[in-house]
Amino acid sequence: MTDFLSVKPIRTFAVGKELKTKRSDAFDIEAGEARLLEAQKLVEIVGEAKVQDPVAEAEGDETEKPKRGRKAKSDGDDQTA
Repeated sequence: MTDFLSVKPIRTFAVGKELKTKRSDAFDIEAGEARLLEAQKLVEIVGEAKVQDPVAEAEGDETEKPKRGRKAKSDGDDQTA
């Protein structure tokens, strides 16, 4: 599982197509990227993010849904002429 940190922008910068300014709310980002932004003095790390593991959620969803099994193919032994 990837670690995420919650960061607060202290200068304006772009994340993807979105601009983050010092007036922006704190947001969650991968720990490595957060440390890079902190080294560039663009963000302040405010804490660890509470992000759920998407793999665990997907496994939980599968147990709730009924599984469809495939029918076994017959070899033609049960056909009558």
